[in-house]
Amino acid sequence: MASRFFYNLKGFLKHVRFWYVLFTSLIIIALVNGLFEIIEDIFFSGVPFEHLRLLFFTRGVVTALLVIVWALWTVYKYRGMYRQKLEEVEERYRSIIENSADAIISLDNQNIITTWNIGAEKTFGWKEKELIGKSITVLLPQDFLDKHELDYLTERVGKDGYVQNYETERLTKTGSRIHVQLTEALINNETGEPVGKALIMRDVTEQRLNEEKLQQSERLATVGHLAAGVAHEIGNPLTAISSLVQLLQRKTDDVFVLESLTKIRDQINRIHKIERDLVDFSRPSSAEMKQAQINDIIQSAIGLMKHDTRFRSIEVVLDLKRELPRVMCVPDQIHQVIANLLLNAADAVKDCEHPRIILHTTSNGDTVQINVEDNGIGISKELQQKIFEPFFTTKPVGKGTGLGLSVSHGIITKIGGDIRVESTAGKGAKFIIELPQGDFQPVAKRNEE
Repeated sequence: MASRFFYNLKGFLKHVRFWYVLFTSLIIIALVNGLFEIIEDIFFSGVPFEHLRLLFFTRGVVTALLVIVWALWTVYKYRGMYRQKLEEVEERYRSIIENSADAIISLDNQNIITTWNIGAEKTFGWKEKELIGKSITVLLPQDFLDKHELDYLTERVGKDGYVQNYETERLTKTGSRIHVQLTEALINNETGEPVGKALIMRDVTEQRLNEEKLQQSERLATVGHLAAGVAHEIGNPLTAISSLVQLLQRKTDDVFVLESLTKIRDQINRIHKIERDLVDFSRPSSAEMKQAQINDIIQSAIGLMKHDTRFRSIEVVLDLKRELPRVMCVPDQIHQVIANLLLNAADAVKDCEHPRIILHTTSNGDTVQINVEDNGIGISKELQQKIFEPFFTTKPVGKGTGLGLSVSHGIITKIGGDIRVESTAGKGAKFIIELPQGDFQPVAKRNEE
């Protein structure tokens, strides 16, 4: 208690400018004494000391009153000044904290939330009045609670005083998980005792998704170089084998041999198809880019699909926005992408009671958006992370090469677009393509310039 008293006294003397008050008080004392000395010399010269006691007493009283009034006025003046400055500083920092884009939260020693800023509301969805007084555990996913992450963070903060840029996951009000970057530090009182913790959390979910997309692009580029070499190496031997098979077919009349050779040719054709897909994947066609109307390309792809037996029982719904802005692309490549998505959708809805595929186009800002949606079997969250990888397929052996979506991904990203999927297992899937409007220069051409 004594140490706290002296600490508070020291702070008080500092804030009221003790040395300034002491110095000015000495000046007042000197001036009053000097003034009375002048009065004594002029008016009371030669008067016995006993008769001047009232003068000396008056001088002491006046000096004391002036010093006291001056000290009180100075303390009052600076107290008001410092209070105003303190309020201004508090308001400034409160405004910074409240309007920060990051979630800034304070806790007491029992991990109970005591403050909750606007950034936290935007990040997690809860209003301040909903969480003040509740435990911070409401933000932790169950598996993180089971791993005692909160105890781990408390231990680290207690040991080092802070935790900086710790990456973890937290829950929003809707129950969805977000990736956050967390910084946590102790809050100490004037004696250095911890009275709580301050948390700063930044939502880095989108940043992580972008990093994953970049990693996927790098993987696709690596596989692309490999694919180009494989396609080149197998092309010539396949041509020779195909020629020999055709020659043998003309030289024999044996039914069994002819059937076997036909099967061999079918497999050769399948390998040729894989080879073409590899070439398309590794080096998309260098056809000239031009402005095209997406709705026309979709109509052309639908017209082609009508001749496929798989589409005879499928309801195809077109919801195409009129006067859609043109996009800079290679029309044949976009046709290939649309056709590939339609064929995948047809395979997905083949066992549905009322199979349906919906194609929707719209413009959004500087992009044209194409949605290909079906009511088929859907895609699980685990598979959604892999479907654009080369050679990944869920189709039976012989039904797919696993390159269709990879090629489509390469075509779309080559012209500065984006392709992604939204789906829930058993509830259909929606592929979303976004293409930039106007005169877009592909990556390769920009690099050349």
